[in-house]
Amino acid sequence: MATKSNENREYNKLLKDMRKIIREEVGNEVQASKEELDSTIRESRMRIQTDIMENTDRIKNLEIRVTKNHKEVLSKLKITSDFHDQVGLNLAKRVKKIEQHLILPKSS
Repeated sequence: MATKSNENREYNKLLKDMRKIIREEVGNEVQASKEELDSTIRESRMRIQTDIMENTDRIKNLEIRVTKNHKEVLSKLKITSDFHDQVGLNLAKRVKKIEQHLILPKSS
């Protein structure tokens, strides 16, 4: 009986030692994985921040170009509108002169 008790104690001690070793190894692996994951997260965050800054710069450049193009379009539209207004006025004058010359009733 004493041998059985000794065997149980030795078995329990061996089991306890194995658990301790496994716990340490798992802890070491978890710590290594955590450090690697933290490093990967940091690198990813830096890359994302860089991408965001690049996209922010691109958006600002696009806004500047759109504003500049918008001003150019408005300027050209005004020139075109002014030209057509002038052509219309000149045409109205010509029609009036022709009507007077031909003694036609005035058109409205």
